[in-house]
Amino acid sequence: MTYTFKLSRRLAVSRYAMLAAAAVLVGCDGETTTAPESDLHPAPVLDRVRLVPNSVTVETHQSVRFRAERVTPRGQRHALPLSWHASGGSIDEDGLFTATEPGVYKVIGKGRGRQKSDTSIVVVVPSQPNIVAVSVAPDTTTLGPGGAYTFAASGVLSDGTTVAIGVTWKATGGSIDAGGVYSAGTTAGSYRVIALNTEGTLADTAAVTITEPPPPPPAPTLDQLFLSPASLSLNTGATAQLAAYGRNSVGDSVAVEVTYSATGGSITSNGLYTAGSAGGTFRVIALAGTLADTTSVSLTAPPPPPPSSLRGIPYGASQVWNSLGTSGTAAFDLAHEGVRAGSIVQRIADARSKGIKLLLNMTGGHDPYMSTIDGVYQFDMAKWRDSMRTYNTATIRDAVARAVSDGVIIGNSVMDEPHVYGLGDGNTWGPPGTMTKARVDSMCAYAKAIFPTLPVGVVHQHQSFEPTKSYRSCEFLVDQYQQSFGDVTAWRDAGLAMAQRDNMRILFGSNELNGGPKDRDGVWDCKDQGGYKGQYSPNCQIPPDSMKRWYPILARGGCAFRSWRWDAVRVNTTAYREAHEAVRDSLAGWSGPSCGRP
Repeated sequence: MTYTFKLSRRLAVSRYAMLAAAAVLVGCDGETTTAPESDLHPAPVLDRVRLVPNSVTVETHQSVRFRAERVTPRGQRHALPLSWHASGGSIDEDGLFTATEPGVYKVIGKGRGRQKSDTSIVVVVPSQPNIVAVSVAPDTTTLGPGGAYTFAASGVLSDGTTVAIGVTWKATGGSIDAGGVYSAGTTAGSYRVIALNTEGTLADTAAVTITEPPPPPPAPTLDQLFLSPASLSLNTGATAQLAAYGRNSVGDSVAVEVTYSATGGSITSNGLYTAGSAGGTFRVIALAGTLADTTSVSLTAPPPPPPSSLRGIPYGASQVWNSLGTSGTAAFDLAHEGVRAGSIVQRIADARSKGIKLLLNMTGGHDPYMSTIDGVYQFDMAKWRDSMRTYNTATIRDAVARAVSDGVIIGNSVMDEPHVYGLGDGNTWGPPGTMTKARVDSMCAYAKAIFPTLPVGVVHQHQSFEPTKSYRSCEFLVDQYQQSFGDVTAWRDAGLAMAQRDNMRILFGSNELNGGPKDRDGVWDCKDQGGYKGQYSPNCQIPPDSMKRWYPILARGGCAFRSWRWDAVRVNTTAYREAHEAVRDSLAGWSGPSCGRP
């Protein structure tokens, strides 16, 4: 077929092609194609309807059957019944369209419910009884398996000119719809596409070659295995988290399942290494098939603690740190302190060198965690978590883990006296119900997630805060006695019973500043208690003789003992200094349990 013949054929059918294009530019409701706002902000993808054929040329009185496919968001196709409409000609309920007049028409298939409708364009041309041949373009085409191509057919008159006609399509090696859209099968070979005129007297054939499918590309393979970090330096008994990842043949980092093994300690299936008790150089090995990587581990036994930390049950006071080393502190080897992230590593180092054990209160304080929420001044969990996150650094995590391992840190309390509520004094956490055991428990869990080996707890008397409910994440309770609670032994045993019920430890303490007898002679002077008044009337401080009786009873039942709070004037008086030293000496031969969960 000459180029001049093909050009004249294309020009002859261009009039109907332009009409069809114009119809496509008009929406189903006759609107222009300007993108609506919904197109700029697309709605969620719904199943859509696809009409077959999408466009077709037929002659007057030639029928064509439309069908519908439902196309899911995953590309699956299913036959679908629709209601049919046409802008001209006629279409029955089964999708069979005919027209008696030439023109360009729309066939609309409307889906049900959430299914979108679709539109096909039908070009109806006059019957052409005088054609002498049918011509299919292109003459040949090559497709891959499953490929598609749209063929066109025209009629040839005796003078060589071409006209638009309606045809019936047939095909081998695949399928072809009424609009000439050929879909290749999956078997390679040479096949045919055939167009017949409406009378079935003339035909033309195009050759289709379906090629072999391309070989599948090779999947990336795992080429390298990496274990991080490459080296570790730890104290004996300390822990460290390791992680493994792979690199594939195309250079991508990928997740990989490995089997861990270790010398000089043990390692869990998720890479948590726990150092053994002997110093030396050891290895952690990660294996994935034939690939392996190794982390070198150097373990150092920490220096023996100073003698004062070997004196039995930890014994001390809160808010004592700034006075450590001054006269009057020889009885103490425990300090309960709030300490900020910027100074905690140095605080741990100083405590280790001085033989002092630390009961931390990392977030410390009260006012920094209060906000007006919904018009009510109350505890703000977001502020507390923001503060807690400042401790979540590799340096601090490692320092804390080492200090827990060698006994310098015995625990961390996340909150002080959560039972205090109301809108009165400045120690309140908010209106009733602001704090619950469940809420405090979530704080313990948050801290524990950052420091897995660090015992976490809370400060309040066992009987004062939701006593019928239990903690699940908090591991110890700082339980503070005062004389108004009654017999010290009975009170201690009640606390231990609750701790056993909840699988917790008790760290007993005393309210040394306000926990003595009440001054009831009308003059708040506490003269019969040595003149040591409490913080507010009518409280008196716990007398030295009571300290000697009560503190050993309490301390020997728990994991440590902490009095509230450091008072340099009182502690440096002879009577109180001797009382603390007597208690310290009475505890020297005792060893309490860890403050972690039993």
